[in-house]
Amino acid sequence: MTAPVRWRDFSIALFVLTISVGFLLWARTYPARSGAVPELVAWATIVLSLVDVAIQFETPWGRWLRRLVTAEKIVEWKMEGDEDASLGRILAAIGWVAAYVALLYFVGFLIATPVYMFFYMWLHGKLGMVTNLLVTGGTALTIWLTFEVFFRYPLYPGVLLGGY
Repeated sequence: MTAPVRWRDFSIALFVLTISVGFLLWARTYPARSGAVPELVAWATIVLSLVDVAIQFETPWGRWLRRLVTAEKIVEWKMEGDEDASLGRILAAIGWVAAYVALLYFVGFLIATPVYMFFYMWLHGKLGMVTNLLVTGGTALTIWLTFEVFFRYPLYPGVLLGGY
């Protein structure tokens, strides 16, 4: 006997789980200190994707877990009568993540994160240039202070800037 499954969401959850396991394996190739945060992120993502996989099953346990981890009144992203996201929108969303990962690889966290945020907010947030610069600058400063200064944890600088 098989339980009904929300196949679209289930396949996305499995995809994220697979990527997370791959990221964990990749993070384990780093030197111990450098791989600590990537491994932590990978494990957190694995746990959350396992929860996401579990809530896709229409079983008593799956429904209980879904009620536990979701809001009681979920606000739907699409308006009534709207269709599901088009393939182009889905690919664009994946493209944003892929571009961020590529940027991380080449120029590191301190440059990639504010650049990604700036362009995303500029194109999708419709915020002014000054607001974008303040938010992204504040984010970069917060990341630098938190990791480099307070934790004395060197962030990955990217292969173009001396990364490993």
